[in-house]
Amino acid sequence: MQDTLRTRMGWLHAWVGFAAGLVLFCVFATGCLAMFDTELTRWLQPEVPPQTGQFSPRSLDHVLPAVQDLIAQGEKPFITLPSVRDPYLRLQHHDGYEFLTVPYNPQTGDRLTARATAGGTFFYNLHYTMRSGIYGETIIALAGLALLVTIGSGIIIHLKGLVSDLTLLRPFAARLRAWLDVHVVASVPFLPFIILMAYSGTFIRARTLFPPVSYTTSIENTFRTSVPSGPEVPEKPTARPVAPLPPLAPILSEAEQTLGAGQVGFILFLPQSILVSRTDASGPLLTREHVDFSPIDSHVLRHVLLPSPITHTQQLLDGLHYARWTGPGMRWLYFLSGAMGAVMFASGSVIFLMKRRRQSGHRLVFRIAEGLAIGSIAGFPIATLGFFWANRILPVGLPDRPFAEGHVFFAVWALSALAGLGWSILYRPFQGWKIQLCCLAVLGLLLTPLDVATRPGITLFHVPTVFAATDMVALVLALISFQVARRL
Repeated sequence: MQDTLRTRMGWLHAWVGFAAGLVLFCVFATGCLAMFDTELTRWLQPEVPPQTGQFSPRSLDHVLPAVQDLIAQGEKPFITLPSVRDPYLRLQHHDGYEFLTVPYNPQTGDRLTARATAGGTFFYNLHYTMRSGIYGETIIALAGLALLVTIGSGIIIHLKGLVSDLTLLRPFAARLRAWLDVHVVASVPFLPFIILMAYSGTFIRARTLFPPVSYTTSIENTFRTSVPSGPEVPEKPTARPVAPLPPLAPILSEAEQTLGAGQVGFILFLPQSILVSRTDASGPLLTREHVDFSPIDSHVLRHVLLPSPITHTQQLLDGLHYARWTGPGMRWLYFLSGAMGAVMFASGSVIFLMKRRRQSGHRLVFRIAEGLAIGSIAGFPIATLGFFWANRILPVGLPDRPFAEGHVFFAVWALSALAGLGWSILYRPFQGWKIQLCCLAVLGLLLTPLDVATRPGITLFHVPTVFAATDMVALVLALISFQVARRL
């Protein structure tokens, strides 16, 4: 009975794991990067000086003219206040595609000259939507459910020999045995983290799976047509006049009396109010508590706090998933755990293909599956490094530069996937793996020289942590890629 259960769980673990694993590999890889999205934005804007002065509330008023320009364009801008992770004022807004950010000196309010970039939020958006809006969110939520199924079946499979499998690592054994050891060692110690991320992530996006409006009604509304009463006239966006905004220093001071000193994270400008929100780093509860002020005379409109137990549960899961309240050590632990999760999916996909190569290697479906695996496991990191290379190589004055960075990322990823499919269909998958892993190693190895050559004002005696850490992670990835390519 037990062997039958393990056999059935093995089938479920293999097929569900491979089907969702290629997507989940990208999700966990971008989750690692999203843990340091703020720091990556600083790497992607090397013109910004690594050190700055103390924050002065009066500097906020120097940002107001730019805020009013964005409001006149119909945007909803917000100012993020300086923090330990990012010591600058930043004016940000979402243009429908990217979160565009402009840094300001926190002491004087002067705008800092920096290149336009999609920033680290590019990977944050990619992490939970795959840049596809509600459709991408639904796919990610379904992949999270598949992850829970895969974890449960995997525990049943390895429960009998868990201790022996976990303590035995044979990197120089036969390839299948070595990959299985990597799969177990990368997954079992980090199971609590993986389960937490799978459950909390699925919980956060539950509304995409269980929307308040039924799917039947949504489909009917999609196909329901209405006859226009007259000829359609395209609406032309016009800049509307904006009343002068009140000084922000008194608003910040009054908000801190409610939220606490140093507890303000950002100031959002809405048509009817100025929303001053609590910082995400205040604690494990991602409360989104805020105080609203009138944009006319700056009097307090309301203090919004949702204290119900259900809301606190959601806020706790949000806080544990995003981990914006943690220190550098905990964020690096999240990064390592997420990286091991990506290794778990990559090694599991390789094992799936190796076990079925002898019987199904000649089938077109198998060849396509392996080509997609090459494009995901090797192609996605190549595209990620391509994004960093594009940030430093593209002309600083290029129009729509943030979009160009994203286009380079997806173009490299698509090219990698097509090359992987081509090599696999031509029955030369190992050559496809080796070529792409070697490309990944070269891009990661040369990222540090690229950073040194294109970062203005660099000195050998002062290397900011965000630059050194990014370059070191790329170097480690390059060395691992080279070793894997050599062992294939």
